[in-house]
Amino acid sequence: MQKDASLLDTIKAYMASGKAVLPVFSATSLKIQREAAKAEPDTGVIERMIICDPSLTSQILRISNSAFYKGLQKVSTVRAAIVRLGNQEIANIAILVSQKKQFKAHEPFVRALMQQLWRHSVSTAVSAQWIAHRCGLKARAQEAFTAGLLHDMGKLLILTVTDAVKRNGTLHEMPAVVLLSEVMDTFHAPYGYALLRYWNLPKAYCRIARDHHKPEIAKGDDLMAIIRLADRTTNSLGIGLRGTEACVLAATPEADYFGLDEIALAELEIKLEDAKVFW
Repeated sequence: MQKDASLLDTIKAYMASGKAVLPVFSATSLKIQREAAKAEPDTGVIERMIICDPSLTSQILRISNSAFYKGLQKVSTVRAAIVRLGNQEIANIAILVSQKKQFKAHEPFVRALMQQLWRHSVSTAVSAQWIAHRCGLKARAQEAFTAGLLHDMGKLLILTVTDAVKRNGTLHEMPAVVLLSEVMDTFHAPYGYALLRYWNLPKAYCRIARDHHKPEIAKGDDLMAIIRLADRTTNSLGIGLRGTEACVLAATPEADYFGLDEIALAELEIKLEDAKVFW
């Protein structure tokens, strides 16, 4: 416990020092999302925001031509990609591409954990979007996707700071995986809430980051139920930092909330196989 306290104290002290370089959220991807969420989004505006970023453009074209979207003809322009996939799906890809840039570290140990966290975040996002569509909540599918992608950002913050304090010599030895995992499991919810507040993101996303491990689901809290089921699904498949977690998904409160049976959840697991293109 002393080592646990020492690691946590080191992380807290570094974040309070004013020297910490926090992960950033792409303003462009948020603007694209907001435009795509409008009742009548302007495709031209979305296209112009994307092509102003060459890296974002190339990644959107690559993913648009992947097996995940099963296009019959190759698309070579952002406009063609938007026509094929739609504004909302393009907005989802934009936030994926932008967020992936944050999952980088100097220390190999931390970098490997970040890659596992990225895979979990992406898979949770894809799962959340599928659940929203499957359960008649299409209007919330994009919101569910983003909430799923961001639900564990507190872990990213902890890993980013751990990498920084090791690199600057404040932390002399890397903590054991078990110790670092305990710190992330215990503190990622409040840290994630603080980070998303710092990014000035909508309250719904901040609340998901803070409360997705609470034991109860309030009646009518569809978004929370979606994220919790998506999170459970990815963990049950071993996609994340914890390894495979034994879980009968159809017997969970979240599956019961939506009335999803084993057959439906098996379809979701198949969907996640295709999501590896985003890893």
